[in-house]
Amino acid sequence: MRCRSTSVRQISIASEPDRTFFLKLDWAGDLGSGFVILLSDGISAWSGEVSEEDVSREAQEIEMERERYVGDLHLALTGEGPAAEGQYSFHLTPERPGRPLLQLSYEKVQNDISFRLGVVDLQAVPEPTEVIRELISHGLEQSARLQAKNQHLLEENQKLRREQEHITKEMERYVHGKETLERDLYSRFVLVLNEKKAKLRDLQKRVKELEESVEKNRLRKKADNDNNETMETAAEKSPGEESDYGGSTEDEQEAEPRQPDSKPLTQEMPESNPMDDSLNDITDVAPCRKRRHRHLQQLETEAKRAALDQRQRSRRTRRERMTGRESDRKTWIHLAPG
Repeated sequence: MRCRSTSVRQISIASEPDRTFFLKLDWAGDLGSGFVILLSDGISAWSGEVSEEDVSREAQEIEMERERYVGDLHLALTGEGPAAEGQYSFHLTPERPGRPLLQLSYEKVQNDISFRLGVVDLQAVPEPTEVIRELISHGLEQSARLQAKNQHLLEENQKLRREQEHITKEMERYVHGKETLERDLYSRFVLVLNEKKAKLRDLQKRVKELEESVEKNRLRKKADNDNNETMETAAEKSPGEESDYGGSTEDEQEAEPRQPDSKPLTQEMPESNPMDDSLNDITDVAPCRKRRHRHLQQLETEAKRAALDQRQRSRRTRRERMTGRESDRKTWIHLAPG
């Protein structure tokens, strides 16, 4: 069973501009299956019916698809839809002698060109008061439905307004909390940043003090090393001179006991002339001077070698000291508090 629908609207008829008409439409399913029209001016009433075959015939006559034609028909007769206003018009053909029927035609206006959608024959209703009562009842029912819908919409609107106010208050509370949290976090951040800056300044000061201390120690050690080198150089020079002096003395001491040896040789030799004695003296003394010269050269070479060994040992000892001090300085810097 199809659900029946009813529509009531006020229309204007071009041929009767001074009169107001009410159009009631009843149908089942959609207008393509047929509908009943009831027209009234508040005094009289007329009714007519359009069958499904009439709808199909009208669609074929204007060469329009049936679904599209049914849509335009619905907009023209019910007035429901944004495209209905100003696009459809109605015309009423008065009764003629010998023809007690009225004809209601409905047209579509498009680009200042109108074409007829359909026409229906209307017959006078014997009891127009009953039709008027039905129109008034339908109007009251429609008004009640609209009032209930309006009341429902008002309640929904109030509910939405309350929700909006609640959301607005919550948003304000969240914004206030966010701003408070940002101020708190910023103040904490400033404190932490200042502490870090103070710690960095303290570390820079300590690093500068350590660098100055290391530089002072380096200069002091350099001065100590220079003094040690000066003293070692002086010490290296003094033993060399004493050894040279002592060597010459030992040479003379070694040469002196050898001189008596020449006397026994001279005594053992047979007596000869003065020329032979002078030659023997020269022969005896020359080898002694050569031996003394060679001995002095050997002592000088040994003294130089000893001085060179002493310098090498001193340099080796200084390098070992410097290596130990550098290791101690690195260990001290590594163990210094950060």
